Amino acid sequence: MEKIGIDTAFAEPGVRLSINLRERCRMHDLNEALDDLRAVIPYAHGGSVRKLSKIATLLLAKNHIIMQAKAIEELSILVSQLKRKSENLENLNKSLKPDAN
Repeated sequence: MEKIGIDTAFAEPGVRLSINLRERCRMHDLNEALDDLRAVIPYAHGGSVRKLSKIATLLLAKNHIIMQAKAIEELSILVSQLKRKSENLENLNKSLKPDAN
């Protein structure tokens, strides 16, 4: 019984062309997604600045996400503190007001 290897399947021109087309489409989609990501992450967009590499784009996006998560956490803590202060002031205000009775 004859074994059919991967090389045999690639010998057919139609199969190889189909594989190449799929890979080109995949790379096109990946590059388009990276371009979209570059457009929304903050970095120097000046004309003299080279386009970020794929790895630089991903690392910059990761760092940006981490920074945003930390900012959200800090703001959440600040909001909690302000709510407590507001509640304390309301309670103090209620205790200082004479009863309407």
